[in-house]
Amino acid sequence: MSVNTVQVVLTEESRWAVETDDPSGTRVTYPSRGAAIAAGVQMAMAQDAVLTIHGVENEPSEIDFRDCDASALTCIRDAD
Repeated sequence: MSVNTVQVVLTEESRWAVETDDPSGTRVTYPSRGAAIAAGVQMAMAQDAVLTIHGVENEPSEIDFRDCDASALTCIRDAD
């Protein structure tokens, strides 16, 4: 099954996690929100999915990585 949505969420244990809409997928926890967002960005780009980042108060923000050209992002990062 293809992944359409990747979400960064705050768990009940106050840890940050990345999960997908794939029913067989697992929730992976990270030591910080930044680490979870970085993992979520990579996963969303690899899966051609929409990334939803939930805040502490469950206020979501969405970034659409569908049809994103990852090579362009690599070039920008390497230019620094």
